[in-house]
Amino acid sequence: MLIKRRALLAATGAAALSAPSVVSPAQAQAKQINLAGASYDMRDVILTEFAKRSGITPRPFINPSTQVRVDRIRTAPLDCLMLDAPFAAYANSENLLQPIDTSRLTYWPKLHPLLKDGRATPTAPLGVGANPGRMMYLDDARTKVSFAPMFFQMDSIGYNAGKIQAENNSLSWGELFNPKWRGKVALYGIDWLGMLNAAMAMQALGLFKPVDMSNMTEKEVDTVVAFLKDKKKEGHFRAMWKAYGELVNLMASEEVWIADAWWPVVVEVASKGIPVRYAVAKEGYRAWCNGYGIPANAKNVDAAYEWLNFWMEGFPGARQSEIGYFSTVNTYEKYLDPKLVKEVYGGEGRDGGSLEDRAQRVYVWNTRPKNLEYYTEKWNEFLAA
Repeated sequence: MLIKRRALLAATGAAALSAPSVVSPAQAQAKQINLAGASYDMRDVILTEFAKRSGITPRPFINPSTQVRVDRIRTAPLDCLMLDAPFAAYANSENLLQPIDTSRLTYWPKLHPLLKDGRATPTAPLGVGANPGRMMYLDDARTKVSFAPMFFQMDSIGYNAGKIQAENNSLSWGELFNPKWRGKVALYGIDWLGMLNAAMAMQALGLFKPVDMSNMTEKEVDTVVAFLKDKKKEGHFRAMWKAYGELVNLMASEEVWIADAWWPVVVEVASKGIPVRYAVAKEGYRAWCNGYGIPANAKNVDAAYEWLNFWMEGFPGARQSEIGYFSTVNTYEKYLDPKLVKEVYGGEGRDGGSLEDRAQRVYVWNTRPKNLEYYTEKWNEFLAA
């Protein structure tokens, strides 16, 4: 599998920066587009290709926080920003986005059914939470959307197969709290995501059954935090990880044997000779999808649609596939090594199987909780305990 370490490490950038144009002033075109994204989508290879094809100069603002990118709509010129379904819903509630007309998106009919319809097949489970196929449409005719999905992935459990046995490479989310692995566990250290992963694990163990896993009540949040505090007192956690490189180092040193991991982390650790694998989650995957929205006050709307169509044409999707993501549109093959297509999308030599198999096992989608402030307050209380 071709994985570009520099690109992956860039995805964990912690500081915001306003990046310069990807072309020199002498090359700058009369047309410009103001973008907001993260380091893993505002990549030079993608920005440069867009400028070359369109004659439009990208001016990217880069920040890892979706909230910061959404808030930028209020304070700076912006024509297109990266966000996901829950933050698109939030931005819509604040009247910050304009509807995207899907008839202006050439490759919209090729959108993967998991994103377009909310499930990969008519018989697959309908993932709970911020399911793009249920949240992004703004009209009954499904011709207007709040954001256009561009790349996605399904997260699971990374584990050291030399220390932890898994039949057919299958593990329950509950394995994260198996006392056998005390002191060798890492949990994602971002409040609502760490809490969601913990809640899935608790439910798998029969300890907890929230009404809505993706939007827990204050009482349910209290239950999860109390459990996490007890596990912390027991010395269960080696770390609360926040960055790609941090988890790579923890698993490569074998300080951590099991974690709620990202697939590219597992690939890199395995490349160092450590027998780390990515489990098929028994209860299903936690999925996420990033795409682009157009601010309500955008000045360069036509340029924004050019950006969206460029992303769906295939070149950016192929480049994102090289660093561990799935393209939402099957236009990537002409830009991708056939071997990589078989590995990434066909599942050859890859834990978890093909995209077709994985997409039918989505249990929950990343979701911005309605009471996010309470999540954050209680998570900080857990970290300080």
